[in-house]
Amino acid sequence: MPPLFPGSPPAKRPGARDFPGPWAGLPNSFSSTKAECLAALPGARRLPRRLPRDLGRRCNHAGTSGGSGPIPAGDGNTMLIGWEIDYNGVSQEMTAAQYDASVAATAAVLTRLGRDASYARGHRETSTTGKIDPSFIDLDVMRADVAAKMAGTAWSSIVDNATAGRFTASANWGVSSYSGQRYGADYRYADPVAASDPAWYRFNVPASANYRVDAWWPANAGYNSATPYIVATTTGNRTVYVDQRATGGQWRALGTFALPAGDANRVAVSRWSSTGGLVIADAVRLTRV
Repeated sequence: MPPLFPGSPPAKRPGARDFPGPWAGLPNSFSSTKAECLAALPGARRLPRRLPRDLGRRCNHAGTSGGSGPIPAGDGNTMLIGWEIDYNGVSQEMTAAQYDASVAATAAVLTRLGRDASYARGHRETSTTGKIDPSFIDLDVMRADVAAKMAGTAWSSIVDNATAGRFTASANWGVSSYSGQRYGADYRYADPVAASDPAWYRFNVPASANYRVDAWWPANAGYNSATPYIVATTTGNRTVYVDQRATGGQWRALGTFALPAGDANRVAVSRWSSTGGLVIADAVRLTRV
């Protein structure tokens, strides 16, 4: 909910039977596509120009603010603009289209108002009455996505074998810094066996959407020619085989996959290879597309 632009004339918007206007909420329908969600607002291109004039000094939506980040305590209806996102928030998550539309609209308004992404706050962060919305959303990730949108960049995250709390592997995986093509200080290696024994990379995926998966490994003639990478997608595990004897020391695309939102193991390197040579687990990158 970005703060209102000051000094504009009073808003003239109708109220509802049980909630008096003027409103500051703009609809984001659960059943809409991404384009329709944005069309429900005053127009993605016109939004930064129109909102300050149309919404005025007070619009009922936020209620009392207890203060959050740069938003002070006080009457939130005079400080905040809100998006009405149509999902029940208890047994239903925001759709990818709704999330994308909310991020885009928030980035547009904050850009127009000259505020940074820290001014984007969830109702549950400012509420003094125990509001839970927007549920199922990591608001720090949301702010990072808004900042990326404002900067013209996509969400991206890298997990290395040394990333604390994000990489797990059994004791069968050794640690090496032998190759100068490694990502970071070292990488993990293991012999191929007829068992998965995967090394997992955990990501906090911000929303259900399509993501490009890239992998980094050091190349060596003694490494495996058919290393299995497992991607945990919305429709089940997908396996991609790569030749780690070549094209090392750079990001290599494994493909684009539909991933669910949430903090979980998303990519793994498996030891189950039919060819000889060490299996390498170094770094993985996800980028929203």
